[in-house]
Amino acid sequence: MLTQVTAPAGVVLKPVRLNFAQFCLWCGDRWCQSQKCVDLHDQSVWQICSECDGSQVGGCPCAGGLMEVPKLSSRVAQLLAESEKNQPTPQAVGRPELVCYGSDADDLVYVWELR
Repeated sequence: MLTQVTAPAGVVLKPVRLNFAQFCLWCGDRWCQSQKCVDLHDQSVWQICSECDGSQVGGCPCAGGLMEVPKLSSRVAQLLAESEKNQPTPQAVGRPELVCYGSDADDLVYVWELR
């Protein structure tokens, strides 16, 4: 029987920025000290790889069993929020109809709905 274990709340899943040979995950340079790479790594969001489930079996391209999750930029999030506010209210088309969903001849129960 397989048991699935999830990380406790507050645990951050993230690979190390420099691998064991000290190559940077972001630029590929050895012993990288770039502030840009440090910032990229700090802002990145990761999850367990959906292809190999974190096992790295089968030549999976993940980084230590983790895949970076694309996140929305603040501008995209702002545009999505604005578009939701600007959506028109749905309007009924055509004339409403009274529909009977069923009747029971023994108990005389009728269910009607205005569509």
